[in-house]
Amino acid sequence: MEKIKFFSRKLVIKSIGVVIVFMSFYFVFDNLDSYNQYKSLQSKLNSKLQYVTELQNDIDQMNQQINDLEDPEKLDALLRERGYGKPGETIDIFEVPEPVTPLEETLISDRSKSFMEYVVEFIVGTDSG
Repeated sequence: MEKIKFFSRKLVIKSIGVVIVFMSFYFVFDNLDSYNQYKSLQSKLNSKLQYVTELQNDIDQMNQQINDLEDPEKLDALLRERGYGKPGETIDIFEVPEPVTPLEETLISDRSKSFMEYVVEFIVGTDSG
């Protein structure tokens, strides 16, 4: 009887050990797919962050180039780099005039009469308003 108790205790302990080992394997293999997805998403995130950094650097570089257009010396160097003008030539830089309102918009808009229009209407004798 004592041998059976001893044998049953060993059997219970071994079966608990086997169950723990199988549960551990199940846990590892069940989470292996999640871990692979995590690693994949982590690498995508790193590549996106690197892309964002590159874009930000490009934006900063373009903003600097835009600001350089205000400096005549840098503008001259940029124009020569792009093939405008030869060494020794002077590059004339003209300011862009203010935009002009189209004639159609000017004629359509309501405006007050000028002094000369009042004088002409008084002389001619027409009162259009």
